[in-house]
Amino acid sequence: MVEQWQPWSWKAPEGGPDDKRNLSRQDAHDRVTGQALYTSDIRLPGMLYAKILTSPYAHAKILRMDTSEAEAIAGVRDILKYNDPDISKDNVTGCYVNNAFNLLTLPGTGDFYQHPVGAAVVADSEEICDRALRLIKIEWEERPFILDMEESLEPNAPKIMAEVKRLDATAKEPNTIVTREVMIGDVDQGFANADKIIEYAIHRAVNTPAGVEPMVCVAQWRGDFLDIWVHHNFNLQAALSSENDPAVQFDRIGREEISKSRAGSVPQSMGREKLPPFTHWSKITLTFPYQGSLFGGISWLAYSYAFVRLAVIVAKRAAGRPVKLIYDESNFYCGGDESGTYACKVGAKKDGTITAYEWHVIGAVNGATEKTRECTGIPNIRGTQKWAFTNTSYVSCWRHGAHCCVPHNVMFDRVAGEFGLDPTEVALINDGCNGHYWDWITQYQKENNFPQRQSLREVIALGKKAIDWGIKWHAPGKRKLPNGRMHGLGFMSINEWSSSLMGTPALPCLILRDGTVTIVGTRSDMGIDSESGFRQCVAAEMGMKYEDTAIQEQRSDNNAYLFSGPGGSFGTTATTPQLVLGAKELKQKILQCAVAPRSIGGREVSFFAGKRPEDLDIKDSVVFEKKNPANRRTVAEIGAAFWSTDPAISHPVAGILAGMTSGGKPDQRPYAMSRQAHFIEVEVDTETGQVDVTNIVCVNDVGHVFNIKGVEGQQYGGAIMGLSRSATEERVWCPRTGVALNHDLIGYQMGTMNDYPLVQCIFSESHLGYSSYGCCGIGEDVGAAMSGITAGAIYNAIGKWIFDYPITAAKVLRALGKI
Repeated sequence: MVEQWQPWSWKAPEGGPDDKRNLSRQDAHDRVTGQALYTSDIRLPGMLYAKILTSPYAHAKILRMDTSEAEAIAGVRDILKYNDPDISKDNVTGCYVNNAFNLLTLPGTGDFYQHPVGAAVVADSEEICDRALRLIKIEWEERPFILDMEESLEPNAPKIMAEVKRLDATAKEPNTIVTREVMIGDVDQGFANADKIIEYAIHRAVNTPAGVEPMVCVAQWRGDFLDIWVHHNFNLQAALSSENDPAVQFDRIGREEISKSRAGSVPQSMGREKLPPFTHWSKITLTFPYQGSLFGGISWLAYSYAFVRLAVIVAKRAAGRPVKLIYDESNFYCGGDESGTYACKVGAKKDGTITAYEWHVIGAVNGATEKTRECTGIPNIRGTQKWAFTNTSYVSCWRHGAHCCVPHNVMFDRVAGEFGLDPTEVALINDGCNGHYWDWITQYQKENNFPQRQSLREVIALGKKAIDWGIKWHAPGKRKLPNGRMHGLGFMSINEWSSSLMGTPALPCLILRDGTVTIVGTRSDMGIDSESGFRQCVAAEMGMKYEDTAIQEQRSDNNAYLFSGPGGSFGTTATTPQLVLGAKELKQKILQCAVAPRSIGGREVSFFAGKRPEDLDIKDSVVFEKKNPANRRTVAEIGAAFWSTDPAISHPVAGILAGMTSGGKPDQRPYAMSRQAHFIEVEVDTETGQVDVTNIVCVNDVGHVFNIKGVEGQQYGGAIMGLSRSATEERVWCPRTGVALNHDLIGYQMGTMNDYPLVQCIFSESHLGYSSYGCCGIGEDVGAAMSGITAGAIYNAIGKWIFDYPITAAKVLRALGKI
């Protein structure tokens, strides 16, 4: 029988730090003083450097390669070529979206500008690598390229990327990767029931996360043992369990190649042995240094594993010397997953109730049945999609969810505009979960021990008050400011991310030593400070002072304890249940130690003689008798007395969601009940087209707050990133050559805090998430949500719809008929 496990129903402990806002960061000293070691900072004795050739063309195949001049340079130790037996069979799942196609780690064909291709040079320094790469002589065969996905979908389009293996071989067009249709309800009947049907199109340009640390990986072999230092935002120890990921591939490929070479069918490459099979995962040790920004350089997604694999391969050839592989251009080699064209059809009644919608997406991801489905009662939905290769870049998720948020936001704005309604009221009238309206959700909350609250109504009320919506809201194009500019308000709302536990295992271990509770585990530290939240969670649950907790992390072997990923939208939700259980267990062990006898001078004595564990409690790192608080001992005293014979260690196994029902019937589906709402105020200059954002309000219901500054950091940073993608971020290619024109931080217009006003960050705690105390995720979602918010604000200012993102000054003037 499965024991019922509902972490949202756990009572949050009282006490803890009086001001959670002032929690000290464990990493603060290292970061502020510059002592923090990032992956790029790793220096090992005898370390070599490796760099990769990149394609100067949008699409070209290597016909011949001459590396003789490069090999002759003093300090060049090795050149691994695309047709070398050590690399020829090494492939990797190469795309974020459904892992829909496979790529070689070091291909002989460049599929986009700056695609890593052809050769990797290993040398004594970066400078020697750069010089050697310039001396490699290549005869290229330029191939047709396509930059526009709609053109690539044409039946008569030239076939591109023919060497790439598509996992769906049923597509008829030469370049199509995916064709998909999902239907929920009766869409045709929903449109028939509507008072009006609205049709429009949204276009999202390709953007990318320009960042601060390029892709880098350090690898070293010690016989059959492998050490890896990674720039990665996901715990590779879990990722390596996939058949398409490095160590498993090394294992499989190594066995195959060694077997073949022994049979004499495959020659050894330059006398080097093939990669050996791994018989034990404990032979791999991963170290996660500090990471240079989540949005800076590719990290946890599928194609980035290729660089880890390549680093391991060149290190194997280096006969025990460590090798640092660097890909300087990695900041721009992937594009956001929301780029594409969305053809939308929406049916709605005059009161704003949406009866049906249909989104046809030409792009990598179709969000029609994702987050909008999760957080509305809309019963009838059709989502269709076509996705094809282009010679721009591979697809990745950055502030993931914009592919859902932008059409979701635009849909509510368009319905409100069509019927002269307030968009906040349109959002509320459609609020719900998975096709159920809020009266159904209220019953679900009662049955499953949730508070009876409607999160969206609460966050909208908080945001409207903060921005003075009731005073400032007006009909489109009706308010001209004294400075001559037009005033506008924008709004969007959607659910929070990671309302469920995602089934992600989190296995941290808690240890008491010298009065400090240490959380032991591996987790990539990108600066978002989940650690302070984890420490606060353990301290509050155990009755410890926050300063008497610590994190010990960033190294992994087969037996290491794992945090579940980098944080973001699911780190806190997946990890804190384990921490709560561990804290409860460790507290109980401390209390047991406090009453247990110990031998002193041949006598059996106890800190709390004659007492039972239930007679005691802990507060401010002190164990005390409940009925006689003056009878007390510090946790440090108790821990020191018993550490050598009975160390206080906790590593319980978290349960799974159980006992959930809806309508009295078992229902294990988590319904996303927590919401976020965002508001902006703009001024539009109708002579220049300039749009200035003058006010920003972010309201997030995170269920339960563990780290206030962490929540505000996600809100503030997400708002700037989202607005930047909405207004300025766009990659540009030369239409004649396909070469990128703005792959640098000068030409790529990424917004910063200097471009936007102070963000008002407001949080709400409804306890409607499925994790500890009802918490849910916030990472990624603010940036995704605000990636399309400017359209509604500009419409409110000038009365013209613009759905071509980013919405630049030129597009505003074009909408006004001035250019």
